[in-house]
This record gives sequence, C-alpha cells and structure tokens, in this order.
Amino acid sequence: MRYVAKTWLLVMIGIVAIGQAWAEAPANYYASATGKQDEALMTALKDIIYSHTALSYSALWNAFKTTDTDDDGYIIDMYSDYKYLPSEHGASATGIGQGYNREHSFPKSWFNGNTPMYTDLFHLYPTDIRVNSQRSNYPFGVCAGGTRLTTGSYTAKGRLGTSTYSGYSGTVFEPDDEYKGDFARSYFYMVTCYKDQLPSWPGSNQLDYATNGYKAFSTWSINMLMEWHRLDPVSEKEVKRNDAVYSLQKNRNPFIDHPELAEYIWGDQQGQTWSESGSDVTPAITTPADGTTLDMGTTTIGTELELTLTLKGEGLTQGLTMSMSDNEYFYVSRSSFTASAVNVGTTFTITFTADDAGHFANQIILSSGEVSTTFTVTATATTEDDPIDPSERGEATTEDWETCSTGGYWTSTVQGHTWQWSFTDAGIWGDNLRHDELSCRLGKTSSSAIAMAEDVSTGASAFEFYAGAYGSDSDATLRIDYSTNQGASWTTLGNVTVTSGSLQSYLLHAAIEGTVRFRIVQTAGKRVNIDDISIYAAVSTPISGDVNGDGLVSVADINAIIDLILRNLYDSSGDVNGDGIVSVADINAVINIMLAD
Repeated sequence: MRYVAKTWLLVMIGIVAIGQAWAEAPANYYASATGKQDEALMTALKDIIYSHTALSYSALWNAFKTTDTDDDGYIIDMYSDYKYLPSEHGASATGIGQGYNREHSFPKSWFNGNTPMYTDLFHLYPTDIRVNSQRSNYPFGVCAGGTRLTTGSYTAKGRLGTSTYSGYSGTVFEPDDEYKGDFARSYFYMVTCYKDQLPSWPGSNQLDYATNGYKAFSTWSINMLMEWHRLDPVSEKEVKRNDAVYSLQKNRNPFIDHPELAEYIWGDQQGQTWSESGSDVTPAITTPADGTTLDMGTTTIGTELELTLTLKGEGLTQGLTMSMSDNEYFYVSRSSFTASAVNVGTTFTITFTADDAGHFANQIILSSGEVSTTFTVTATATTEDDPIDPSERGEATTEDWETCSTGGYWTSTVQGHTWQWSFTDAGIWGDNLRHDELSCRLGKTSSSAIAMAEDVSTGASAFEFYAGAYGSDSDATLRIDYSTNQGASWTTLGNVTVTSGSLQSYLLHAAIEGTVRFRIVQTAGKRVNIDDISIYAAVSTPISGDVNGDGLVSVADINAIIDLILRNLYDSSGDVNGDGIVSVADINAVINIMLAD
C-alpha cells in the first residue's frame, strides 16, 4: 500500500489539532434524548455521556492547562483569589497561596474513590490547597456568616459554616455566587453520568437516593442546586471548559450545552418531553430506520435463527401495528405496540426457519395513523453441509463437464467445459447420477483423482462440488487439495465421505488469495460420480482507513470522512475506529494508520 508524503500528513495533523482544541458537540450528539422525559430523559443522557476516556490522576495537571487557565495563562481557582501558574501545584499548605491541588468538588468519599469518577474532569477542579482542606467533604450549601479563610492579602472564595438553607442544619461549604451555577451543573452531571452506580455509593447528606430515586439529591439539595443553576447561568468560562474537557474525555456536560435539561429532570418542566430544538416533537419511528435491510445470517434447513430488534420512537400518541410480507418462514414475538412503550424504547424478536434451502426476504411495515416505517429482514437457509454464509463467498465459476467427450476411465489430460484437467483413472459419463447431461466418474481404485491443470487467478473463498457413490458401490472418501504453485506441491483443504444415492453438495471454506488450483483424490471406496465443481472467488478484505476505496490510505480519505461528518451521514468505511459513528476520532485513526507506515 502506498501512502502520502509526510509533509501533507503534518499539515493535516495541524488542521485536526486546531479543530479539536475547542471541540464543539457533534451534530445529533443529544438526538437519542429527544422525546424523552423525567427518568427516561436522564437515562438517555447517561447513555450518551457515560462512555468516555478516563484520564490518569497524574494526567490532570496537564489537563488543567487547557481546561482551567485564563487568557493570561493563570489557573482559574474557584476557591481563592490567588493567581497560580499551572506549575505551582502541591500537596500541602498552611495558608492560601501556597499551592493548588485537585479538588473533587463531588467528594471522592461519596463514591468510595472509585473510577472512572475519581478522575472525571467534569467535577475535578484546580483549587487552593488550604481552602480545599477546609471544605473537606462537607456538602455544598448556604450559611449565614461562617468562616472565610484569609492569608495576608489573599482571600478564599467560599466559607464554611452551619447551613441556614431550609431542610438541612449541618455543616456546609458555600462557594461564592459566581461559581454556584458551575458547581450545580457539575453535580447534575455526576448523578446523571453515574446514575447506575449511584445507588451503591456511601453518599452524603447532599444525596438521598432512597427517598428521591433517580433524582438522587436530598430534597433541600434539589431546591438549592436548582436555585444556583437559575441564578448563575452558564458562563463563557464553562462553555470553553466543556469543549476543552470534551477534547480530552470525549464526552460533554449536557447541563452546560442545554441548561434547560435540569428543569426537565428536577425543575418545572418535569413530565414534559424534551427536544433539542425546543419545539414540540414530531411523531416519528427512529429505529428501525425506514428503508433499511437487516440480515439475520445463515442457518441450516429446519434450524431457527432469531433476531431481537429495538423499536424506538418519539412523540408518538398512537400505538403501532405490524404487517409482514412473509408469514411462512418468519414470525414475530409480538405485532402490536403501545405509543408509550415505543417512545421509551421496546424490543421484539423475529424468528426464521425454513424447510427449503434459499435466500429469503421479509418486508415488515410498522404503522399507525400518524407514522409508518418499512424495513426488510433477510435470512439464508442452507443444506447441513453448507455452513458458509453466502456473503462470505465471491462469484462462482463452475465446471459442469458439458461439451466433454465421453468414454472409459482415463489417465490423461481432459479438456472440461471450463478448465483443463489431469485425470487419473477417471472419465466422463452420461449415466443417471448427474446434473444436466454429463458428469465425471472416478474409477474403482484408491488412486483415482482429478486435478486442475490450470489456475484460477481470483483466489478462492470456497470450493463446492456435488458427488455420490455410483450404483450400489460402498461409501467413498475424497480428499480435496489445493496448490498455489501450479501443482508443484499440494495442501489438503479437507476430507468428505460420499454416500450412495443422489448427488449431494459438499462445500469447503477456502480463504485462499492469489492463483490457485484444486484436485479431488479418492482415498477409499469405489466409483464416485462428481458434477458441478464450483470455485468461489476470494472476497477481498477492505483496507482499514481506505474510506474512498482507491486502495490507498491518504489525505483523500480524511477529506472523505470530513465530507461524511459535514453531511451528517454514516458509512461503515468512514467508521475507521469501529465505534459506530463517523467523527473526528476516525480522522485520528486514519492519521495513525498513515504514521504507522
């Protein structure tokens, strides 16, 4: 494989780096949350943001340089007014201005210090060591008076005291007003991202899962955090930090991107469905997508295949019914669905079984008075001796012996209908054990064989032939060999046992690249008729990173990915890293492939 010049590569790396320095949310990042409400909305957000790149604890120092510095390069300290350089972090201090450290604003003791929470930047901030120590693991709250630390001319941004907020009377740490919204949105993120883990956490007086369930916080905390969220709206600092963290962790804080989401989970929009556009949701079936084809795979005759599908919609007010074009070979676990179940997401199972070999297609329509979607499910049934998925085979070329001369048993070169052969104690016959008019028959000796005297240039993904023991002769054993050096040496592909009666199909997986020829050698038994020998061409393996299909991995493939991203399209060739989406991460994957050369 050829690659582009390194100079072009460096240019592209620079472009990608610039694009990632402040990475905005990709298009449709929150699409799966649209149409959801209450806990379903929170769960959808969790599913979007939970999978992320977890940094090491030591990597946070470097991370802070991009996530928490101002335009002059100083650390943005939310706990003090001291201006720290990024290099001025430490471990201990007796006063303000003696170093900053890594503050778990959502204290680590509340989640047993487990990962990935322990290094999640969305609640970790660089803060003054002394004030961080004062805060300890007390809940955030409101206190009249309290203790605000000072050291010389430096002052803490926050105070420790007894809560004066209705519903709680314990000790709390109250941050300054300018950062209360920041911390509230950090907390909303934590209980959303780690919604599944939260019930097992030790927690604190800030949390009350037992009483409020998925809302996670104690009632007084919900009221207070929503006040902070409303009174201290998202700032430019938070927006930049959200983008910077996204470039490192590959996830975002949805309550910064869409502050209104908090209202739908804890505030005055509970019970209402959320839409990213802010308008009413148009009823739609989102999965399965209209016009798609889903392949169930390959099975043998009489053996079932099952496929479980997710059915999801948004804004539906009417239930769905299902109709199918093929009710003979396909059946479903259910054929009607309520609107509420589809809006949340439900599943159904399609089962396929056939008593004939073949490829089957079933068109399925899901519809109501307001929406409709049509998709196709396919499945393949084969004989018991045909375990290879047809999609794994290339085009077949077949030797059927038609137009050949008939006669006795020969040891000579024979011109077949398709290829030239070398026969050893074998001949062409027109008896009843055949397809069409003619078939090949091996003689009674254990040395009988037919070998191709020429190569095929397409390689081979499979080798298939029909065979049966002649007349009342006993079962026979055949060995199938192949050669990739014009017959100079042979490698065994497999052995089959041939029984008397009608011709039966025998299919062997090959996976051979380049030129190849085959031979069939009889190792036991007597006469065997052989017909319709098929060689299936090798199926080429796509080159990872070759998005545009030109056989190269180059800048052109990066451009192809960018085009897919801009057009909001998915193509498996563009999903280079295999994560199910086409994004900047796939551009990085192409660059890594190019660098590896």
